[in-house]
Amino acid sequence: MDEILDKLVELPLREIIGYAIASEDDAKAFYERLASRTGGLLRDFFQTLAKAENSHKETLLRLHETLFGDTDYTVPEGIPFAENSIRVDTVANLVEAMRVALLSEKTSERLYTHLEKLLPEHGAIFGFLAAQERSHYASIKSHVEYLEDVTEGKPEYVNAPIEHLNTQLELYLAPHTRS
Repeated sequence: MDEILDKLVELPLREIIGYAIASEDDAKAFYERLASRTGGLLRDFFQTLAKAENSHKETLLRLHETLFGDTDYTVPEGIPFAENSIRVDTVANLVEAMRVALLSEKTSERLYTHLEKLLPEHGAIFGFLAAQERSHYASIKSHVEYLEDVTEGKPEYVNAPIEHLNTQLELYLAPHTRS
């Protein structure tokens, strides 16, 4: 997480914004993939996250046009997106994927907080995006904790195909964290 931000802050603003746009697009695709592998409330949750990430991308594209006069963004090379390489076929894999999503959401929040300071004239946009990423983080974290609690000591759940979630587990509708 720190490595990505350390690399980004050294880049020209156009590439930082380009990375943010591409990162939102990557996150959208990741959540859509998770939604396609799950069902019920969990599918709805991932679909909602995908829609939010798409909205963030659209916001950033409008800002890119304001700042640079176009929407042709440049994605810097050598700075990976975390979500694109996770295989999800068991409940354990899903929890692992959601942990990666937590890191990505936290990185995005920190990036937007950095951009809020760098571009105070657009601080409201970046402050809002940072708040959204914090919200995503809290929601995902509550689901991870729930899945860990439900599956703890139960290999039949941990190693179960992800489709098992569609009928066997009831998920929280709102963020809930452990005491």
